[in-house]
Amino acid sequence: MRDLVAFVRQPAGVFAVQVTVEGFERALPHLVEETAFVPFGPYLGMAADFTFVDELWSYVEGQAKRVFLQIPVAKTYRLSSSAMRAQLLWALAQGSPVLAVAETHQGVPDQVDLTSDVRLTGGGISAIFLADLLEAVYGSDAVSRHDGLIAVIDAGALTLDDLAIAVRPGRPILSSIEALVGLAIHNREERDNEKDKGDAVSSRRLITQSPSERATQSSQDRSAKGDSASSSAGKRRSKSQPTGAEVIQPVPADGETPGEGRPPLLVETLTGYGAAKDWALGVNADLADYLAGDLAWSDMSTKLLLSGPPGTGKTTFARAMCNSLRIPLVVTSVSTWLQGEYLNAVLDRMANTFAEARAQAPCILFIDEIDGIGTRVSASRQYADYWNACVNKLLELLDGAVKSEGVIVVGATNRPNEIDEAIRRSGRLETHIDIPRPDIPALAGILAHHLGADLDVVAKSDTQDGGQP
Repeated sequence: MRDLVAFVRQPAGVFAVQVTVEGFERALPHLVEETAFVPFGPYLGMAADFTFVDELWSYVEGQAKRVFLQIPVAKTYRLSSSAMRAQLLWALAQGSPVLAVAETHQGVPDQVDLTSDVRLTGGGISAIFLADLLEAVYGSDAVSRHDGLIAVIDAGALTLDDLAIAVRPGRPILSSIEALVGLAIHNREERDNEKDKGDAVSSRRLITQSPSERATQSSQDRSAKGDSASSSAGKRRSKSQPTGAEVIQPVPADGETPGEGRPPLLVETLTGYGAAKDWALGVNADLADYLAGDLAWSDMSTKLLLSGPPGTGKTTFARAMCNSLRIPLVVTSVSTWLQGEYLNAVLDRMANTFAEARAQAPCILFIDEIDGIGTRVSASRQYADYWNACVNKLLELLDGAVKSEGVIVVGATNRPNEIDEAIRRSGRLETHIDIPRPDIPALAGILAHHLGADLDVVAKSDTQDGGQP
């Protein structure tokens, strides 16, 4: 203590204090300025991120016995290294002390830490600290009667402001303890919520779940999947909560599209799809041979990259395949996968979607906006670990490393050139078909399908008005 007092007495002392308690960066300079806690005062602090001029420095010297340079770490990290050095030189040239205060694990700036005369560190708020504080306010007898209640307070979740709010002279000790318990719970829940929300606007966080969290989530996913399977029997479509995918059953061959009053979409009746229609009809024929045991799944063409401008009917094509092949259609998108908060959650959604499709086999898995998965980038690029992991996971799911017999995979995109080349290689989405904008004959076929039985009425009305049929 004598050494510390000697350092305080001398001019231009540099002090670095680090205590990991929220509010400490504001509280300690306030304590120095407003009380006699530090001798040889009174003191007035000047913020390090303020630009000093001679006139201002002379003014503040007249307001207090000693002026000190105040460096709160949370603000100072906005300063450049050269600006920090200039502020230190200015203060030390005036013979003023320097006080750097940190309440996070960042620590004080190197220029201060390496030249400091005194370094003080302290831990966060603990149960022992709370007991000492309550003893100072209420006395040792009161604390000893309630030491069991004090010991179970989540002290690490409290801030200095919480202590000032909860512990006040004249207030019953039980009321203060009850307030500390409630504030700690509130703070912990608030911090957990903020951590879960993350920075969803600018990027996807790369924070992964702990093994216990993943185990819990996996158990919940399996339970939810079982509930979904049991509740969706007999329904045309259902939502699978773990993956966000939608399962669509084929419309009966002799029925109409429900609620639309027209024949169901079929590949055979599609117009304007060119090579994509031929590919689907070929898959239809091969599927019949596969189900009859005459053709191995590995000998079939079952993976397609479908591209084309928006509105050319890529989703319509998938629904038509569902009806023609008489197998379920599992619909998802990359944006649905990316709704996971954590990287592990995103990868799990991808794997679970393929697992859900295998459970429906034979079926069609339609992945919309597949270009959203991005391309692999250099490890030095920002968020490279995140996007590279997503691409690698899709490659693993597509290339046969995970058994996917019975699943026809159709990926759709408006921007085929923005898909990683490895996704388009042999064994993955190797068949690439572009759907062009419809020409006049294709448009006529599309109108004929949507008008259905009304087409004859429209044509008859046009003829009666003198038009050409």
